Amino acid sequence: MPTVLEIKPVQAAAHPATKLLTRAELDAYDPRSESWQRQFQRRYTHHSELKGVLKGLEDVNETVYGKFAVAVTPYMAQLMDPNDPQCPIRLQYLPSHFEETKPGFATLLDQLGEEGDTIPGTSIVHRYPRRVLFLVSNTCATLCRFCTRKRMVSQPAGSVHKEQIEASIDYIANNPDIEDVLLSGGDPLTFADERLDDILGQIRRRAPHVRFLRMGSRMVVQLPTRVTPELCAILEKHRVQMLNIHINHPKEITPLLRERVKMIQKAGVMMGLQTVCLKGVNDNVATMRELFMQSIEMGVRPYYVYSTDMVEGAHHFVVPHRRMLELYEGLRGWISGPAVPTFIVDGLGGLGKLPIIPQYVTEELLPDGSGTTIKCRNYAGKTVEMPGLGLGFALPTQSN
Repeated sequence: MPTVLEIKPVQAAAHPATKLLTRAELDAYDPRSESWQRQFQRRYTHHSELKGVLKGLEDVNETVYGKFAVAVTPYMAQLMDPNDPQCPIRLQYLPSHFEETKPGFATLLDQLGEEGDTIPGTSIVHRYPRRVLFLVSNTCATLCRFCTRKRMVSQPAGSVHKEQIEASIDYIANNPDIEDVLLSGGDPLTFADERLDDILGQIRRRAPHVRFLRMGSRMVVQLPTRVTPELCAILEKHRVQMLNIHINHPKEITPLLRERVKMIQKAGVMMGLQTVCLKGVNDNVATMRELFMQSIEMGVRPYYVYSTDMVEGAHHFVVPHRRMLELYEGLRGWISGPAVPTFIVDGLGGLGKLPIIPQYVTEELLPDGSGTTIKCRNYAGKTVEMPGLGLGFALPTQSN
């Protein structure tokens, strides 16, 4: 039997941390007052544990837990509106009856086709020629109900074994064409500092051909105190060039998050933002404008807005393609250019990331059929014809 890698996000304690079961206890709680490991122990793992904290809580059927577990840090619970069941934070993390499979809605366990591109014996997904996805963990601090990797996240069968980790590092080291490595999961930051230090160190020592080493983490947002001086020293030591975080609503951007983001940036790490377009959470222009401007304000560049993947239990979050086009149109030209992310859909079965972009420039036939012309439209709907772009111009030849 393979040895399961012990992620151990929680240090052994003589007195386990108690959960905060009343509103008064939760409101009085200061996440800065104790270690992130201790906070991890306080996570809510059943909706009934939140009954003394949130009003209007849906009493979901236990069958929901058979499909996907529940985990919510006290910090995220503090961000949830205590009275509003439609709070955008509550919708992202609390189970609901909508998670039952909807008839006629096709779902897949591995809708992105990652398993087909996984190198046998490793946890490396090698889809693109010079970059790889390195899945190092199946654990997260708080579980998103729309998680694209439900097949492995929080599932015992999805555990990443020690042998897989070592084989993955071997694969990277033995393939000099690999220039870009992305650590993801689960969440790499659920590892203890020592284990993360070891993995990053091995990649840097054994694979000097890796030019871009990056990580994806939502734990920075779900449990900001995970970002410590010790963690930042590890990121700087191993030249982790980029850390992408995941935020879906402006309510998730707090003074504590801003403080810890600044710590990461001081370690010389670029930061990007990934967002999932979710019905009822952020599928309106005002919310997205504010989210992306707040993000770039704290030095985190908006990178991708994903369509909701066709994963089981997430059909109620799906935003239609036409609405995503409208949201994009509501951003470009209306907010700072660097704050406008790329909207994408992940093609089923491993097709990859495909941009969702309205047409601002079109090529049309001239009425007389003699050629084509280019028509351009700006964010405000003004248009101009640019025939030169359609015809092109030959450079004059020089004669001796």
